[in-house]
Formats: sequence, C-alpha cells, structure tokens
Amino acid sequence: MTILSRIRSRVALLVGIIFVAILAFVLTDVFSGQSGLMGGGGPGDVGSINGSSISYKEFDNKVKSYSSDDNNMSEQQRQQLSDGVWAEMIDQLVYQPEYDDLGIMVTTDELAEQMMGDKPSDLMRQYFQDPQSGQIAPQYANADGSLNGKAIRDLVKKFQPKDIAQWEKIEQEMQKRLVREKYNTLIRKGLFVTQSQAIREDKEEKTNYAFKYFVKRYSEIADSTIKCTDEELKAYYKANPHKFKQAEDARSIEFVSFDVLPTADDIAKQREELTGLMADFKTKTGRDDTAFVASYSADGAYTSKMLRPGTYPVGTDSMFIKANAGDVLGPFSIGENNVIYKVLGQRFSSDSAKVRHILVAMKGGTAEATRTKEQAKLRADSIAKVIKGGKKMEDLVEKLTDDQGSKAGNKGDYGWFTQETGFVQPFKDAGFNNPKGAVVVVETQFGYHVIQVLDRTKESRKTEVVGIERKTEPSEQTITAVFTKAAEFGGKNNNLELFNKAVTDGKLAKQPGDNITESSRFISGIDQPRPVVQWMFADKTEIGSVSEPFTSDNQQTGAKKYVVCVLTKITEKGTKPFEDKDVRTICELEVRKKKKVEQFTKEINSKKAATIDAWAANLKLTPTDATANFANAVLPMAGNEGRVVGWIAGNPATGKLSVPIAGDQGVYVVVINSVTPAEPLKDVKTRQQSATSAIGNQADSRAAEVLRDEADIEDHRGTRYF
Repeated sequence: MTILSRIRSRVALLVGIIFVAILAFVLTDVFSGQSGLMGGGGPGDVGSINGSSISYKEFDNKVKSYSSDDNNMSEQQRQQLSDGVWAEMIDQLVYQPEYDDLGIMVTTDELAEQMMGDKPSDLMRQYFQDPQSGQIAPQYANADGSLNGKAIRDLVKKFQPKDIAQWEKIEQEMQKRLVREKYNTLIRKGLFVTQSQAIREDKEEKTNYAFKYFVKRYSEIADSTIKCTDEELKAYYKANPHKFKQAEDARSIEFVSFDVLPTADDIAKQREELTGLMADFKTKTGRDDTAFVASYSADGAYTSKMLRPGTYPVGTDSMFIKANAGDVLGPFSIGENNVIYKVLGQRFSSDSAKVRHILVAMKGGTAEATRTKEQAKLRADSIAKVIKGGKKMEDLVEKLTDDQGSKAGNKGDYGWFTQETGFVQPFKDAGFNNPKGAVVVVETQFGYHVIQVLDRTKESRKTEVVGIERKTEPSEQTITAVFTKAAEFGGKNNNLELFNKAVTDGKLAKQPGDNITESSRFISGIDQPRPVVQWMFADKTEIGSVSEPFTSDNQQTGAKKYVVCVLTKITEKGTKPFEDKDVRTICELEVRKKKKVEQFTKEINSKKAATIDAWAANLKLTPTDATANFANAVLPMAGNEGRVVGWIAGNPATGKLSVPIAGDQGVYVVVINSVTPAEPLKDVKTRQQSATSAIGNQADSRAAEVLRDEADIEDHRGTRYF
C-alpha cells in the first residue's frame, strides 16, 4: 500500500493541485555518473545493461512516456531526456540488484517520514521551490526557510484522483534516492581513519623542508638522438598495460570543409531586390510604413535609429546630411548585410549623455516586484517631485531604487553612454532629449525611472532613419553548387591516399577529429555532428572510407558549410594494441626518458663534489633554493615534482647530498638546509573526521564506477536512437 493510499483511507479527497517537477527529478543522472561503453547488443538494440538487451522499442516507449510533446523538442532536449531514461535503466538493472542482494530497503513508514514528516528530506525541496530563486514557496516553508511537513501533508489530503499518479511517481523516485543514500552510508561507515593515520598525515602535510637543488633536464637532449628498439618498446608495453586502456570504442577522422558563401551574383541580386522596394517604401506613411518595414526586414522589426558622422555608410556623410524626410537611400553594404534607409528627419542632439536614475519596479518588470503599473507611476512621480523641490537625488538612490546595480555605491550613475550603449532606448532618450539638470520620469519594461540629466555633450546634426536590412545569403543555386563540389571531391578521392593527395594538391585546410566515441556530441569544426558520428560507427565504414558531404550549419551565426570526412583510425575498447600509433608514441617517450635517466645519472655521479654548488658547477648547472611539503610539491621553474619531495621527506637529514633522483622534468640532486617540523596536532578527532569524510565522499562515486564496470554497459544510442 502506498503512502497516499494510507492517507486516503482516512481522509476524504478535496479539490487541489500539485505543481511538482517530475521530469527534472527522474532525469537526474544516477550517482552523478554516465556510462557510454559500447560494443555489443543485438541489431535492433540501443545497448545492453548488465546482460539485459535494451531494444529500440522498449527504450523509445520509455522516453515517450516522459514527453508530452515529442515533436516539438529540440535535439538537446531529446538528448537530455534520453540520458535521463538511460540513467534510470542503469539504476534498475545495475544498482537495484545490488541493493536487493544486501537487503537494503526503505519501509513505507520511513518513506512517509522522509517525504512529509515534521522534518522532510532535503530531496523534497525541488518540488516546492521557486526554480529561479531557489527559495521554498512561502505556503510550504517554515519560518527558517525549511520545508514544512504539515503543509505537504495538507496538500496531499486535497489531491484529486488525477494528481495521484504524479505523487506516486515522486514516491518511487524518493524511495530510490533514499535506498541509494543508505547504500552510500553503508560503504562510508566501513571506512575509517585511525588516530595514528590522522596524526601522520597532518605531520606530513605541515612539515616544511628548505632545500637547494639542481636539475639536469630531459629536454637538454633531443629525443631523436635516443634510439629505441622494438624489443624495448614492447617490454614497456607489456609491463604497463594499465596505461593503454581504452574505455570505449573510438574513431578518428580528418575532414575538409566547403564553405557556402554568397557569390557576387547573390549579392547583386539581393541589392536589386532592395532597390525594387525603394520607390514603394518612399510612399508609405504611418502604420503602412511600419508594416512595410516589418514585412521586408529580416528581423521583422521596425526600429529607428540616429546616424551621425562616423556612423553613416562609408562615403555617404554628405548624402545623409542633405537628405529630406521621406527620402529613401541605398542600398548600402554594411558588414554581411545589405540595407536601404528611409530618412525620418534631421535633428540636433548630443552624442553622449550622463544621468542618475532611481528605478521604481512594477509587477511584470522584475521577478520580485509586486507593485501595479499605476502604483509604480505614482511612486515615481512623488520621488521626482521631491527631487525637483530641492532634495539631492544622490542621497535618495540607495534607499529608494529597485535597481540592485545602483546599490553598489554608484548612486544610480553608470557613467557616460552613447546611442550604442546597451541601455534600453527610453532610458537613453531621456538623457539625449532633455537639458542638463532636468528631472523626468520615463517608462521602460523594468518599470518607471526617475532620471536626472547630469551632463550632455555638445549637440550635433544627426539623421533619424529606419532601415530594411537583410543579411546577404547564398542562393539555392550557390548552395547546390557548393554541395556538388563537395560531393565530387568525395567521389573522386574515395580512399585515404587520394583524399590526402587532393588536399595537398588543392591546398585545402584539413582538420582532425580524434578519439570520437559513439556517444560523442561534439567534434571541433563540425556543427550538429550526429550524422558524422553515425557514419563513423557504421559497419561498412572502414579505415580509409570517405564520406558523402555532411551539412554543418552553425545555429548561432547562420554560417553554412559541407564537410567531407575520411576515417583514419579505429580503436576498440579494452587494451590498445601495441601497433596503435598513440601507444607506440607513449612507449617511445617513456623508454627514451628511462634511457635519459640512466645516462644522466651516470654523468651526474661521475662529477660528484663535496657540496651541491661545486657539484652543479662541475655539470655547468645552477642550483636553486626551494621550500616544499607533501601538500605543495611544486619546485621553482620545475613544476610539481612529487618524487623529489617524497625522497626529501623520506631522508630528512640536513646537509646530506642526495643521490640522483629521477623526476618528471629531469634528474635532480638535492640537499636539505633545514626542516621545520609540524606543530603537534591538538584536535586529532576533527582531523580524523575530516579525513574519513574525504575518503567517504570519494567512495560514493568509486562504488558506482565499480558497479558500472562490472555490469559491462554497452551504449549504442548515439548511432541507433538519435
């Protein structure tokens, strides 16, 4: 019996509503982790979890059950929804069996207490809080801002039957969360830091060493001078397999881009279209004028602006200054746009202004405001009257304004601004259109502003215009021509050798896309790359395969291009083979480094001296003074060198020269000048608790990782679902 059923058995249901956000809770990624290991699964499966295949139909039905309007979701929303459902399935098939085996459960009474007892769980907050402020809605909050359990119980008692299903889903999610928390607590309780361990760690971290060192850096010898045999590289590979683990199947590509740009003919045609509008534009007045601009402008907006010398189209100052109201000028090329302007009039005004303001917010203008528009206007007029009566406005700002930025000490003064400054237009107009010292009230979308004009620059002649502006776009013929070019490139150069030769011969720019997994959603240089990823992981795509053109449209800038890709590498999950180029590179770096250590150690020992200064001089090196400890193992001009500091901590005798120490940047010799012991740890218990908490926090995610690894999760949603 659910909690709700128990309540309903005693209390009659009343009319009510619930405003919970079920989806946000359901889609929170379980254990803050997301697996994307790929490889298996049947032909119609989107993946497998813990041996259970997840069919396309099963997964799709689950996704649709959380979406009321699947057709209108963006790609990003669809991916987030898919991730949430996948995480839920991992919870059901990986974590829940573990809880069951351990006998971990949450009783009905316990669940009721956590959801609507006198002190509800913090997990319930998200259902009763404002998503913007993060504060609990007043009707469900205690005086200290915490959740009021009684208010939740009262709400549940009022549910109509249609609310029951939603509440029961919350019960299910809360039960899963609480079971998970019990599991994490069980693991954390099994971890403990002893007193001696806490004392030792504190001592190690707070004992400071002052020392002098010199280093013979690996970079002093070129890698090309160190030869490595295949036997040496293979020996390193076999001895260090953990360094070559590949968690997911991956692919690498190279690609060339074919940008779709407007041609000279496209630009000329668009200018002709604008020219054809000019005569009609000139005859329009009033509402017809506004509608005409809205109909033919790219953004559909009627926005006038003031142009002045320096902002007119290049070389047109005289044309605009002499123009009369009603004249239509253009077309002009401005950046990526073509535009025609209708002159509304000539006027003299300032280029810059400086004002002080007090904002009286109104409901609908800001989230916090509760005043009606009429109340806000009345208050603004009253403030203006007080200021006109002689009260200094700067003394009133911080006390009266609803503009949070004006409460930071600027007294409502944001400095000089121009027409290009990002304030709303009525605010700017108040500064430009009123004399210095004037106090006016103006309305904006934020409320009413009491504005005092502090200063204005000298007035100059300007032309007020409204424009019909269009971004220069490539025509369909141009788009088709670029696509054809890209398709011909891919068709003729259909293997890696031909692809690379064509790139070289055509002096094309080739870009890499390395280590792309099946779940990848980003490839640098390719917008909306899902079709590319699907092609990369298709069964028929082999190393050297060349793709057909893929569309890459930038949603923000509108830039369009086609990309043609060639698959250059396939990396299977598991241990990378020795033949892998990256594996060989790592082996070569490490084997060379080992050989340099042997060579440097021999050379350093051959020129040993009684002091570190003399020893460094024999090697033509310069010693450096440094201080370090376990918590901060960074050496000047060397970076983090944990091995060096570890040697020092293990050999703390002062005045004794070290043996050569192989570090990350080179081979070091050190001598300790002094040791500053750590102060005795006074509060051992607090240190214990802090250390235990730290390893406990890590254990939560580590346990989840182990469970996911053991479950052998295979995720093919990237190529079989999206």
